[in-house]
Amino acid sequence: MVHFYESSMITTKDGLQCQVYSNQHPKKGIIVKPKYIPTKKISSDSLPYRFILGKKVNRLDMWTDAKELKKYIEKFARVYPDYVFESDIHDRSPLFFVVPHEKIEKIYSPREGLRELMSIPYMDLDDHLEKVVGFVKFLLQSGLKLHDFGITYSTLMGYYSRNMSDINIVIYGKNKFWKLMDFLEKNKHKDLRWKNYEEWEKFYNKRNRNIVHDKEIYIKNMHRKRTEGFFKDTLFVLFALEEPEEAWFKWGEERYKRIGFAKFNAKIKSNYDSIVRPGCYEVSNSKFLKERIKIASCPFSSINLFGYLNSNIFIPNFLLIIFIILTTNHKYVPFF
Repeated sequence: MVHFYESSMITTKDGLQCQVYSNQHPKKGIIVKPKYIPTKKISSDSLPYRFILGKKVNRLDMWTDAKELKKYIEKFARVYPDYVFESDIHDRSPLFFVVPHEKIEKIYSPREGLRELMSIPYMDLDDHLEKVVGFVKFLLQSGLKLHDFGITYSTLMGYYSRNMSDINIVIYGKNKFWKLMDFLEKNKHKDLRWKNYEEWEKFYNKRNRNIVHDKEIYIKNMHRKRTEGFFKDTLFVLFALEEPEEAWFKWGEERYKRIGFAKFNAKIKSNYDSIVRPGCYEVSNSKFLKERIKIASCPFSSINLFGYLNSNIFIPNFLLIIFIILTTNHKYVPFF
C-alpha cells in the first residue's frame, strides 16, 4: 500500500500526462486517469485534440461515445500495457490505469505549485492567475493556511487558457475540507456565486450523467454542495485530499468478490469520508430491495444505490464501502 495525494499531476517517460485518481495505491504504481495521451502511437477522432508542450495529444474523455471509447481503451491497453493494472484483490479486476514508479518522469505537486504562484508579484499575473490568487485569498479567510491548499490540472501545469480554464483547488485534509465547506456556507463574496439549476442541467447533459442519475435528484444534490461555483465568472471546483493518517481505506487490506447487482435503502449516519476516492458512507437501517435501479443519492439524509455487490459489503458497525462500478459495455470498467 502506498499513499500518494490525489489530484497531483504526473508526466511519464512515454509522454503521457496523468492526474492521480486516488489517495491509496497498490505497490505496482500510482492509480491515475490519463489526461493527455500522445497521438504518435494511438489516436482517436472521437476524443478532443490538444497541442500541449509541443505535442499533438488526445484528451481522454470518459463520457464520449461508448463504442469509440471502448475501441480506444483496448488499443491503449495494447500500446501501453504497463499502464493498465490487473488487481489481484478483485476476483474480476475493474479497469485501473496506473503509472509504474519506474515510468514516472516528473511529479507536479498542487501544494508546491500554489506556493510558487502566490510568490509572483501581482503586476506579473495574467487575468486567469489573478482570479486564482484572488479566490485563494478569499478562501484563506476561512482560517486555513496557504499550506492547506493547492492548485491542479491546467493551472498547475501552465497550459491553461486565460479565458476558458477552470480554477481547480485542492484542500489537504478532510477536517480542513469540511471546515472550508462550513465557511462557504456562511460567507459571501461579491465575485462568488454558485451554479444555478440551468448550469447543473447543462453539466448533467454534457457529461451523460443520465446514464446513472435521475436528473432532478442529481441537480438538487449538486446544487446544495459548495464545491463548484464561479469566481469572477470563472468556474471553480474544490477537491478534498486525504492525509495519510486519515485513510479509512488501505489498498490490499481486503479482497473483493463480485456477487451480483443489488438495490438497497439506508439511512446516512456520516458522510465524512464521502469526499475522497474511494468514498465511504456510514449507514444504518440498511435494507435490500430489488436488483437494478439508477443511482439516486442524497448524501445528508438517505441513500439509494445500485452497483456490483461485493462479498464484504457489510462489516461491523454498518460501515458501507461504496465502490460504485458503472454498468457499461466496455471490456474494462472504471472502479474508483
